[in-house]
Amino acid sequence: IHHALARLTPELIEQAGLACATTLRQLGVANPRIGIFGINPHAGENGLFGDDDDRITTPAVQRLRAAGLSVEGPIGADIILGRKDIDGFVAIYHDQGHIPVKLLAGREASALSVGAGVLFSSVGHGSAFDIAGQNKADPAAVLRTLRLIGNVPAQPAAASAA
Repeated sequence: IHHALARLTPELIEQAGLACATTLRQLGVANPRIGIFGINPHAGENGLFGDDDDRITTPAVQRLRAAGLSVEGPIGADIILGRKDIDGFVAIYHDQGHIPVKLLAGREASALSVGAGVLFSSVGHGSAFDIAGQNKADPAAVLRTLRLIGNVPAQPAAASAA
């Protein structure tokens, strides 16, 4: 863990925030609000859980705000994910973002990779090799992801005949 933290810099978090803002604009959010997760639980609690957020995350948030972005953080992931006024989130490490997203969205979760100049997405539940070729897979996550990156509105549910 210490090796990973040693490689984390305010510049990397700033780049992730900028990529998040750019992608949200591509997806039609004119003035995105971005939440930055804290590195440590409760974003360090003013040094109680270490100084990582004070040294790394907070300077990145300040730079993003100085660039004119609406950014909040660092805030504990467990607190900020419940906010409905945030358009996108920057998680500091994989499980910090994927676990709560999968809990919130279940089998409809998808991962959107940003910052490479092209939107890339994959479903959050894996490839389901155990049911491949058995006509059991639920395509909802793939369809939702395609609508998201294609900026296509969701189709209304089909009306049932009475």
